[in-house]
Amino acid sequence: MTQPAPVPGWKLVAIGAVAGLLGGGLGVGGGIIMVPLLVWVGVDRHRSHATSLAAIVFIAAAGASSFGASGEAALGIGVTVGVGGIVGSVVGASVMHRVSSKALTIVFGFVLLVGGIRMILSADPFPAAVDFSTATQTGIALAIGLVAGFFAGLAGIGGGVVIVPSSVLLLGLDQHQAQGTSLVAIIFTAVAGSIVNLRNRRVRPMDGLFIGVGGIVGSLIGSQVALLMEGRTLSVVFGFLVLYVSVRSLLPALRQHGAG
Repeated sequence: MTQPAPVPGWKLVAIGAVAGLLGGGLGVGGGIIMVPLLVWVGVDRHRSHATSLAAIVFIAAAGASSFGASGEAALGIGVTVGVGGIVGSVVGASVMHRVSSKALTIVFGFVLLVGGIRMILSADPFPAAVDFSTATQTGIALAIGLVAGFFAGLAGIGGGVVIVPSSVLLLGLDQHQAQGTSLVAIIFTAVAGSIVNLRNRRVRPMDGLFIGVGGIVGSLIGSQVALLMEGRTLSVVFGFLVLYVSVRSLLPALRQHGAG
């Protein structure tokens, strides 16, 4: 079978820059836009996901550094969420082969729908969140990582779209802190997943590097723009992103459910 032609480096850098703007600006990895663009330029679906994840390491690291330099990243919470994310991703990938991922995706889509609406209407944390002890915060951070990682491994969604609203509503972080913290956590899950993908030969390291270079530039610009924005405006923008992801997850699953 003929191997597809390699994608020119400038296209990969451009894809990384666009994804980096989104990732750094909203505290997510950027895979929401990166994977469709890679497929569009001729990369197969599996390699697109793997290459995207490798590039997210660079995007998240650049964005986290930018937020951290401005004091807008809770490093301890980010590391804790990241550790939970690694475990959750492994569990989710294993469960995917044993249960109906369609049903879980529908449930998760509705959870995101509610979370997105809440972020748009009000990004105030739940009242009890501000009084949590350090031990309780640590437990909640691990749980957030487990859930985000679980659905990332199960259905290819999760990461920042789970971590950011959960950090705001359950841990009492403001929007800027939640996005910086999310990027710290994403580094852990992206590295863990990329190691697996490299072992399975699903990613060309040079492709990930080209995208990562563009992603670093885009992420640094996006994070600085986000830091200049008022937190409430940023939470509304993020809420609409979460709604988009929820609808994009729900529609295919509901169509399959109806057809079944």
